[in-house]
Amino acid sequence: MLTPEEDGSVVAPPSKHKSRNIAKKISRKMQFLRRRHTDSTLGVVERDEGARRLATIDPEEAQEWSKSFNTLLFDKTGLELFRGFLLSEHSDENIEFWIACENYKHSKSSKQLPTLAQRIFNDYIAVQARKEVNLDSKTRTMTYESVTSNPNRQTFDEAQRRVQALMEKDSYRRFLESEIYVDLAAGNLHHKS
Repeated sequence: MLTPEEDGSVVAPPSKHKSRNIAKKISRKMQFLRRRHTDSTLGVVERDEGARRLATIDPEEAQEWSKSFNTLLFDKTGLELFRGFLLSEHSDENIEFWIACENYKHSKSSKQLPTLAQRIFNDYIAVQARKEVNLDSKTRTMTYESVTSNPNRQTFDEAQRRVQALMEKDSYRRFLESEIYVDLAAGNLHHKS
């Protein structure tokens, strides 16, 4: 028996639907050719990007961070570097809480405050929270009462102050003595672009 092509009859072109299916099949089969990042290659990319960013930090800017903890916290680059330092020490819950409080205070929608307050409380303040910060029971109770009764932009102020004081006494001092900060402040990592 002859196929339609062999006997001279007209063959209908494949439908758009069929063409898409074929394209999808080819795409799926060719995925093995795409470069996939593994954890190790992502780590290299992140380290390289981090090193490039560190090299752009002016030593004078880094030296400013040692003048006060607030200067560090309210400098975008300084905060990012401090956060990375704490992450490397597996003690980032305090800075994460502090940042969450800042975001909460500056939230654009007052309607979202109760939901955001509950989330922050559950993540950082509740006993056995997944990223529990170290707070005395009086502050924890006072914050709980504010979250459950009438959350406002000042709901976390006292807890945030206490966590900030803890970081200033401990983590901030370690950061200022860290090799990365000392090298930055000395200009050992700075490359003018």
